[in-house]
Amino acid sequence: MPEHCWLAQPLAGCLDRCRELATTFRPGSGPARSKRNIHGGTEPVTDLDLHIQELICDALTALWPGVPVIAEEKRSGLAPLPADCFVLDPIDGTLPLIRGSPHYAIALCLVTASHPAAAVIDLPAYRIRLSGTPTTLHTSGNLDALPTFTPDTVLTSPRQERLARPALTGLTPPLTARAVPTATVKMVLVALGRARTALYLPASGSHAAPWDYAAAALTVAASGGRVVDDGGRDLARTLPTTIRGWQADAAHHHPAVNLLTRPSRSL
Repeated sequence: MPEHCWLAQPLAGCLDRCRELATTFRPGSGPARSKRNIHGGTEPVTDLDLHIQELICDALTALWPGVPVIAEEKRSGLAPLPADCFVLDPIDGTLPLIRGSPHYAIALCLVTASHPAAAVIDLPAYRIRLSGTPTTLHTSGNLDALPTFTPDTVLTSPRQERLARPALTGLTPPLTARAVPTATVKMVLVALGRARTALYLPASGSHAAPWDYAAAALTVAASGGRVVDDGGRDLARTLPTTIRGWQADAAHHHPAVNLLTRPSRSL
């Protein structure tokens, strides 16, 4: 296992190369095809996903041989993670990337004794990198490039913006749903104080695996915030095999209600 919990420094060259590849990707510049995901649905995958995954997996194997890498594009099903491993999402937000959105991320989390121990997240389009442990967060890049949202804004996914409104009505003060693609990006915005809350409501047929949330949840915790799933589990302290919904809250912000439990008849 790594002797220290900072992943960004030994992986800097690899991550720089991955950032370069992502930022030079253009919609239509490479084949995008649908794949059957582990949740039973379909989602796009590109050669860029696979190339970045290969680069990072090779770098991790060279640096820490013997530590398994659980990578999204290599996984064919859900199963408990090894107690010690890396979990990798080479591109969280492939569809936004294909559509030309900057809201995609490279996310890697080190797991030790079945707990998230360290994370590194790169936002290629913003040229921002985060590296964190459960108690410390380091950033590089110009954070002013990121969008900032008002305190009454709750970030959610584009397909849930309309569906989230019933969960936000009747609150004092009222809250407004705002669509931002990609779970990792939403949580990073919370971790960096650009938004107070991000939310993904439990929905039929919708699930997230550890590579979808582990790195980002750890960065929120490192900033003093918290991410919980719909069962109330702290996602910076545990790694459920699958979750249906989650809520991220920034440091020093404790909403009067758990938005995950509010009714949303449309879901």
